[in-house]
Amino acid sequence: MKEKYLTRHWNDIFSIVILVATAVLVIVVMTGLIKDRFASFTALVVIGGVGCGVSEWHSAVRFVRIGWGIRRRIRHPLTIAGNILGILALVLIIFTYYGRDIGFLTGYTNAFIVLAVLIFVLVGLNLRRNAV
Repeated sequence: MKEKYLTRHWNDIFSIVILVATAVLVIVVMTGLIKDRFASFTALVVIGGVGCGVSEWHSAVRFVRIGWGIRRRIRHPLTIAGNILGILALVLIIFTYYGRDIGFLTGYTNAFIVLAVLIFVLVGLNLRRNAV
């Protein structure tokens, strides 16, 4: 029973749900319906964290089932790109919460936009990696 939920199809659906949730949050924040930048940035961090964690776990379980070894998964170019972008997102989150400025990223407003773009790119990479 549990095996049928570990397919590429379900991982794609989950990725699209994360993409839609991120898009809705970005639209709501950019239209000014939510004024609290800290709360909106924190919501985006939670959405991205849940999406990343579940998608990576799901992909790892699926790749084991289809016979991909750990070396093949780690060396996949989309996995490497996703890991680099994930590290950049974590650095952005940490610096933003601690009030440090990273070039043009000053405050929650600019960091929100950059993090949203990173999440969109990571979801796209996940969808493309699932096609393998």
